Order: sequence, then structure tokens, then C-alpha cells
Amino acid sequence: MFKYLVMGLCALSFYANAQSIYQEQMQRIDISSHTTQTLTYYKGSALLTSFFMPNCRWCLRQHNVLKSIKKTCPKLQTIMLGVQGTKQKLKKELKREKNTFPAYLASRNIINAIGAKSPVPMMLIFNQAGQLAFKTVGYTPKDKLIKLLNTYQIPVCNI
Repeated sequence: MFKYLVMGLCALSFYANAQSIYQEQMQRIDISSHTTQTLTYYKGSALLTSFFMPNCRWCLRQHNVLKSIKKTCPKLQTIMLGVQGTKQKLKKELKREKNTFPAYLASRNIINAIGAKSPVPMMLIFNQAGQLAFKTVGYTPKDKLIKLLNTYQIPVCNI
């Protein structure tokens, strides 16, 4: 198990450095359009990508943390990336969570980089230069997330 985790982290690190997250083609979940989009709108900003899937109680709790941190950290751009579910099921989950963040189907490249059975909730946080600053696996409380943002010098919070 540990071997696969290390391999996944290496792949993720390779992905984060080899190709910009901002250039990935992904389909929006929260709008009816079937066209793909990139994340170039967020280029130059710190970006938090939060992975979620249908019927995940811990994802719901993490989503609530992200909604509450929005006021404390207004400069942090947050997007939701759906995995392990159809667009319809992911959209239903977002509605249940009362989502206000842009939401996308995670691209095949991202899923391959983090592993086919992506652990959720999981967050990848990219700095303003588009480099992976840190990642979290599992539920991360608000205080810990703010502390990590400060530790990795991502100046987005008003504290």
C-alpha cells in the first residue's frame, strides 16, 4: 500500500511540475455547457482544488470548511473537482452541498496523476506561480488549513 502511495505522490509531483494545472481541459459540472474549459482564469492566483465524490460525508464537511474560509481568505481561488461519479451524480452532490464554487470533472490526466482511486476529500493547493505548494488528504479543519497556507507562504488570508 505504501509503495503505491509513494508512486502516486511521485506521479502527482511530476504532473504538477511538468504541466500547468491551468492548461488542463476540464468540463464544468455546475453549468449545462458540454464544452471543455481551462483554468487560465485563475492563473497568477493561489488556487485550492478540492476533490469530492458522491455520497462522501467527509467531503461535505470539507466543503463546509471551504465555504467558511472564503471570508477569512478572500484571495484564495477555490474550485471543486469531481471524481468517481457521473456528471449527474456529482452535480446532485454539489446541489446538496449548496456549492458556490466553480466545479469541474477532474480530467483524465489529473486522475492518472493522483491515482485511479483518488482519496477524498483531498486538496491540492497551488501558489501564485502555478506550482504545487502542498496537498492534504482527508478532512482538514479550518484552523489547520489556514496554518498550512501561512506555512507555505500563500498570502491569501486576512488574519
